[in-house]
Amino acid sequence: MAEPDVILKLNNLTKTYILGSRKNAARAQKAIQKLQKSYEKQLGKNQPDMIAEQLLQKAQELFVNEKYEQSYRLVTGENLQKRSKDRGSVVHALNSVSLEIKRGELVAIMGPSGSGKSTLLNMLGLLDEPTAGQIFLKGKSVTSIKNRDLPDVRSRELGFVFQSFNLIPTLTALENVCLPLKYAGLRPRRRKEVATLALERVGLADRLHHTPNELSGGQRQRVAIARSIVNNPAIVLGDELTGELDSKMTADVMKLVVSLNKKGQTFIIVTHNPDVAKVCRRVIYMRDGRIEKETKRLTKGLYGYRQ
Repeated sequence: MAEPDVILKLNNLTKTYILGSRKNAARAQKAIQKLQKSYEKQLGKNQPDMIAEQLLQKAQELFVNEKYEQSYRLVTGENLQKRSKDRGSVVHALNSVSLEIKRGELVAIMGPSGSGKSTLLNMLGLLDEPTAGQIFLKGKSVTSIKNRDLPDVRSRELGFVFQSFNLIPTLTALENVCLPLKYAGLRPRRRKEVATLALERVGLADRLHHTPNELSGGQRQRVAIARSIVNNPAIVLGDELTGELDSKMTADVMKLVVSLNKKGQTFIIVTHNPDVAKVCRRVIYMRDGRIEKETKRLTKGLYGYRQ
């Protein structure tokens, strides 16, 4: 289980996509997932099966090394005949990733295209299911939560900021920020009060009734950030949140992120921009679906952040 200050934990997370006709790979993957679900049930009863855990790790290792028949036999005790005529490919988007995010951290995730950054962000945001491994949010396993309950968990615990802002163009800044509160069940008057406070926190108290096309790119991203924090989420996830901004607007948005982080808001940001990474306390580098390395910064950041 996670420590009290660890709010998000990934344990040996794997995500595999099987493309085309790779029947042995598909059967081995299905067997691993079945064992994974059985293991998670025992974990939910606080009765972890150490033998099953070791079996899972070994089966995943064999699978990653494309030894599908051996992986299947290890899990099921049955044999698969090799299929030399199968066509397609097996993509290991994430390969045995383990990661802990602590409360109040400001984390950047970097890496080349195809390194697994976006897949990792989808896992962190509970937008996709892992092939194997566990995800814990505030110490609770979320990989065993039913799909119908995931939207509620995301709404309460996670905020999202996207590169293209994803604001509704016909709504004002205030109305855009009110949307998550509407889905959370707040009454209209209370929604307006809470959304106004969120916009004030991001410096847009004088832009409440402006639509997105009446705002600059930096102001639109501030609205998006206000929307992401309005429910007081445990974590805000940013996907290239400065990707469509110039250097000045990037600096302004990152100053806001740093300011919110200093007040306790946890951020995880996927970025290609080294200037964004420079202000983050912790930088995780991805390559080939794995965490290649990570660094922690102890010096003054580009936008005035000091640890």
